[in-house]
Amino acid sequence: MPEELAYARKASGLVRGLSFWDAFGIGLMVIQPIYAIWYSIQVGLGLFPGGNLVIALIISAVTCGLCAPVVWGILGASMPRSGGEYIFNSRIINPVIAMGASVANVLAVTYWNIFIATWIASPSLAILAQFEGWQGLNTFVSSKAGVATLSTVCFIASFLAVAFGMNVFKRIQRPLVWVGIGGPLVLAIVIWVASKASFINHWNAAAVKYHSLSYNGFIAATGTAAGHVMPTTWNWGDTIGLSTGVFYLFIYAYALVYLSGEVKRPDKTIFKASWLAVLVPAVIGMLTFAGLYHLVDFNFLSAAAYNDLFGGVKGYNFPYSTSYMTLSWLASGRSVVIAFIAAGTFLLTSYWLIVVDIMLVPRVMFAWGMDRMGPKWFTELHPRFATPIKSYAFITIVQIVLTVGYVLWFSSQLTGLVAAGAQLVSVFLITGISGILFAYRKKVRSIWDSSPYKRWTIAGVPVITIAGVVYVAYILMLLYYAFLDPKTRDITGKKALIFVAAWVIGIAWYYFWKRRSAKVGVDVSMTYGDLPPE
Repeated sequence: MPEELAYARKASGLVRGLSFWDAFGIGLMVIQPIYAIWYSIQVGLGLFPGGNLVIALIISAVTCGLCAPVVWGILGASMPRSGGEYIFNSRIINPVIAMGASVANVLAVTYWNIFIATWIASPSLAILAQFEGWQGLNTFVSSKAGVATLSTVCFIASFLAVAFGMNVFKRIQRPLVWVGIGGPLVLAIVIWVASKASFINHWNAAAVKYHSLSYNGFIAATGTAAGHVMPTTWNWGDTIGLSTGVFYLFIYAYALVYLSGEVKRPDKTIFKASWLAVLVPAVIGMLTFAGLYHLVDFNFLSAAAYNDLFGGVKGYNFPYSTSYMTLSWLASGRSVVIAFIAAGTFLLTSYWLIVVDIMLVPRVMFAWGMDRMGPKWFTELHPRFATPIKSYAFITIVQIVLTVGYVLWFSSQLTGLVAAGAQLVSVFLITGISGILFAYRKKVRSIWDSSPYKRWTIAGVPVITIAGVVYVAYILMLLYYAFLDPKTRDITGKKALIFVAAWVIGIAWYYFWKRRSAKVGVDVSMTYGDLPPE
């Protein structure tokens, strides 16, 4: 009924119960350091074998790593309401653009979760089975039925972690944060402790066991498979191209602002937590990348990345991939302990990433509802647990159905790169523009004037504006490599229509709800003149 749409704007009902460490944990676990390092090497170095991981990380650290937390931290602290970039972009730029971008981001996050859910099977349990020679487990996690079953169990467990209140969520997250930090740190230490000579001996011993390629033979055979000799040193073109991989160590800490309305002292907490959630993965990544160049030759690492991404190297008969987790395990002398640490860290942090994503999407829907851009149940909270449990259940069911469909019928290797490409435009680029404009838009002058960061200036220019310019420049560079560079455009470009469709749906959604509200005398343009209540 139309009269049901005329609900008055009310207090959100969300509780500010997240501490600095809770917010940091959310940002860190969305980055998921072990996966970010693996992604940097597999996708980045696999596509750009002449790149230098250390130099690429430094370039990204002084651009995206410094500026992304400034943009997101200041916006989140100045507009401390749950809902993420939808809140910022709808107030600073335009609600139509914000809704189109927000719907596209929800689709991208859903796309990611479909992809991530399969990690419980592979690489998490798969590498453990392969390292230890557990053929039964390896067969199960390699089957479509096994992947679908494990993914479904993961989604149900994720729902249970968020449905019953933030206290339950926090109790589970805190030990997992230590797993997320400690696991990749142990792998990095193993890489540094081992010598190149000992690694080559371990590799060659395994090669004899499995009738596979020797260390030097693997480099040559990979060059043949790739159609070019594996480079023995780095070049600037491929090093800049590596931004398509190492950006993952920095850019996804933005996720903690989706719960800005639930953070204690958001004026300080959001900004500081954003910085730490970027710094920790960057340090672990630097230790790992530098250690790998200490452990193996430059051309071997590029060959390992290529084989991990594309496979098809003739004569490579090892029963495991050439991921960085494998290299660390081999460096340890095929230690059972390292096998469990690598597999366990990947499994637990993948699970928690899905937990956080399931929590974030309903926060976006909640923000839509508070602006009368959706049905009333978008803003309903469980009276006991103070959580949008209906939204959690809805998102969980949708993602289970889509994931099972993905596993059984339409899997694609580089799904994550496609989703990241969509978020570059729909989330990061547009929010970066909001950061540039924030101090200069009359429509948000009152918000800017009350911001705790208004006086942060350099030569009279607001710090957020300067950071926004650098951040947008970095995103534009990533967009070139995502959509225009010959090595990636066929992967990302072919799926771009999915996200164009999402924008169309988002814009249509906005006008539909605007019209519905107008029928009962509510002008939603007035809604966007202020922030939703806490």
